[in-house]
Amino acid sequence: MDNPDAEWAAPLAAVVLGSVGAVALLVVVVLGSLDGPGRLLLGVAAVAVGVAAVFGLRARPRLAATDDSLTVRGLLGARTWPWTRVDAVRVVRMRRLGMPAAYLEIDARDDDGAERLLVLGRLELGTDPVDVAEALQAHRARAGRGGTGSAADAAGGGAADDAAEGRVAQRDRDDEGDDDPRDDPQADDRA
Repeated sequence: MDNPDAEWAAPLAAVVLGSVGAVALLVVVVLGSLDGPGRLLLGVAAVAVGVAAVFGLRARPRLAATDDSLTVRGLLGARTWPWTRVDAVRVVRMRRLGMPAAYLEIDARDDDGAERLLVLGRLELGTDPVDVAEALQAHRARAGRGGTGSAADAAGGGAADDAAEGRVAQRDRDDEGDDDPRDDPQADDRA
């Protein structure tokens, strides 16, 4: 990685579009010929879109990394963790509303020992979480903290996650024959 410092944030175009959308919804609420419930629903939508736009502006950059630390910015400010307090960086893949989605997960510990699970999506990062995970793994490796920065570690999490995945796969193989609905205590609820 040529640039030792990296930052990720929601695309500025999306933030501007959200701001314009919030203003447009407010104009419709004020000037439109809507009934009471319609005004209320559009007003709530305008506030929600406006809050999201303000968050997108205030939390820029959402995630920043150097060879010394990792910083996550939110509405109320930024939190920084040195790489010695970042335990894992991984990508989790799942389906949301029928579509594949990837999320960046970061396990970090505060100074008082409290554990934090940070979950960031593509919109917050402005790019593919897999690419961000690879960059973060490279920063961790330069800091002398776990991982080689390989794509396998970024996408899967490394040896500890491989062992956990192996245990889950073994449990799934063990459960393969347990699909008999007569043994399912919730089968009565589905009838």
